[in-house]
Amino acid sequence: MEHFRKPFFQSQDTWLETQYTEGVLALQSGDFQTANERFGTAAAGGHVSAMYNMSMLNGAGCMSPYNLDLAIDCYYKAAQGGHPTAKESLWLLEAADRGGFGTQNLAKYAEAWRNDGVPLHPMTMMCAARLYDVLCTKYGAARDVIAYELDAASTSDNPAVLAFVDRTGIASSFFENGMNRLIAGSAADQITDGLNQLWFGMRKSGLTEEIALMGRCTIVGHLVSKSPYGSTARPLLGVHDFFA
Repeated sequence: MEHFRKPFFQSQDTWLETQYTEGVLALQSGDFQTANERFGTAAAGGHVSAMYNMSMLNGAGCMSPYNLDLAIDCYYKAAQGGHPTAKESLWLLEAADRGGFGTQNLAKYAEAWRNDGVPLHPMTMMCAARLYDVLCTKYGAARDVIAYELDAASTSDNPAVLAFVDRTGIASSFFENGMNRLIAGSAADQITDGLNQLWFGMRKSGLTEEIALMGRCTIVGHLVSKSPYGSTARPLLGVHDFFA
């Protein structure tokens, strides 16, 4: 996996370095759960490479719950710790955090990615989560965006997508007819259009329709968790559990 590169940082603490090394070995064998646990222990002790790998694992949807805030926090910490890859791309996340990325730019960025062995592109998912949350908050569009997205998802013939709608804990009466309630040209209309563009960008990058749908559901689920409707929502699921 290209994202999990050679370690930038090596701890002088033998035990922490052992935890990191065991995480790398677990990652190489496909045991994401153990890798995440070992990286988490090393990251808590200040291991910068472990922080970066934690961000990649959680941002790519390898773990359940799918915690994008954790992935973003680890990425910032890795950059602050001097990790060269994190420092190099931090401006993307910073732009998303201030709402300055642009939905069309994000879609083009998603399209340019080529799958390198992880389910979803971590930076695309992290930037999308932050950008759309910022836009929904800034323009007071969360209610209409969530209603539109859940109404659309509820018409899917994919059981995993329908199960996602159920896990939001939001009653169907909230989002019923949500696709028809948007005012043309409104902030919510433009935001949902941006999500459409992002989905097409993810598909053009080579992702399957199912994985791209799962990515979109995750972004919407993140918006739900940040909204007043998130108190009853269940945790977001990583790719394996989403389709289980």
